[in-house]
Amino acid sequence: MPPSVTDLPALDNRRVKTSTEDVLVDRVIPGEILVIAFGFVSWETRPDFDFYGRLKKLEQASGRHINKILVRDSGNAWYHRRVDGLGMHPDETAASLRALIREIKPSKVITIGQSMGAYAAVMYGMLLDAQQVLAFGPLSFLDPQQALLYHDRRWLSVMRDLAANPPVSGYYDLQTLGRNKAGALPEMHIIFGTKPDQATKESVNLDAMHAHRLAAVGNCTLHPYPYSGHAVVQHLIDTKRINALLARIIMNLEIAEEAREVTADWHKWIAENLKLGSSPQELIDILQHHGFSHASASAAVASKRL
Repeated sequence: MPPSVTDLPALDNRRVKTSTEDVLVDRVIPGEILVIAFGFVSWETRPDFDFYGRLKKLEQASGRHINKILVRDSGNAWYHRRVDGLGMHPDETAASLRALIREIKPSKVITIGQSMGAYAAVMYGMLLDAQQVLAFGPLSFLDPQQALLYHDRRWLSVMRDLAANPPVSGYYDLQTLGRNKAGALPEMHIIFGTKPDQATKESVNLDAMHAHRLAAVGNCTLHPYPYSGHAVVQHLIDTKRINALLARIIMNLEIAEEAREVTADWHKWIAENLKLGSSPQELIDILQHHGFSHASASAAVASKRL
């Protein structure tokens, strides 16, 4: 007889990194929040579990335990086909996650993911009646006809495969799923870049279109980042803002901004733009978008105005 979920040992970095499973459950403390983290796509190797390390840092910052379920889609089917240990299609997978939630008895359920994992975070957030969703750069549909209509060919092959050989259950438009949902919607946070990705050769970032489609469902907060492309999580890591963002949304906790030095290249950029007529406040705003604190950005701009 398998052990109860409440008797499972704590995960560690080695287990998360080397596991061959598609779902891992961390040590459970009933009554604490539960975060279900969905992994992103990987074509060359098996997808990694995502957000485990970030959630451990958040535990340290808050002094509170976070219950965690880590999920990945080894078939890169946007969580519509087999997720080993959970189900063969979304409804079955949702039922298994629902059973785990009942055992864990959390105070709040949060789903999180980026890219492919972000689609799952929104989809399962709605199916599981989660209280919060954090989705970094999600698609809003998996319908190949809509993809062609909006000129979003990035994952068209996946959409066509699902359309040609559909699973028993499927949710191919998250806007429709949200509008048809009975009961309250989760509090959705859609985090996305608005800078066009060079690889797509588009003049706009298609993630912004998907974000606004999801916002139309309601109960949704958009978090646009004008200097990020699709890989908005990596942008937030590079600019040292990811931990503060997660703390604020998940734990309602304000933590100090991580120090980031305004380098010589940035000082040169400030001086050049001041000479070209940019306003100091505009430059401060841009520096803050790149992860510099208001204090360090203000000081750097002030130093070039002397």
